[in-house]
Amino acid sequence: MGGLDLDTVVKIETESYEFPWLRRTFEDCLTASYECWIGELLGREERDEIIGHGILNVSADEAHLLNICVKKQSQGRGFGRDIVGYLIDRAKAKRAQTMFLEVRPSNAIARELYDSVGFRQIGIRKGYYPALEGREDGLVLALSLDGE
Repeated sequence: MGGLDLDTVVKIETESYEFPWLRRTFEDCLTASYECWIGELLGREERDEIIGHGILNVSADEAHLLNICVKKQSQGRGFGRDIVGYLIDRAKAKRAQTMFLEVRPSNAIARELYDSVGFRQIGIRKGYYPALEGREDGLVLALSLDGE
């Protein structure tokens, strides 16, 4: 992901989430040299179609999956699993031993995906996410990257 991709990334994020990340947040991730990736469908056009994105921070032996999003029209086709798999591979390449993430309890589809690749709940962050009325907890999930 680069600066030229941000308009599309922010558009996908805004159309997919009730409480999307702001453009500035993505810019900060790029500035901080986080692992910022886009998923593309290979097309016949000059430029491939961006269908999603993922943001990963690796520090010492821990990786944190900060954001993953797939364009609404492309959901349900395995692209989210592909992006998560790619980010897991990136974390392993950087010698991370554990990957963490937070997910809304109400996001059943994401929870199913994370469960299917081996993430397990290790905690709860009370009031972690904004919600229409008040706040929603965040489930803290972890995946061991050792010995896989």
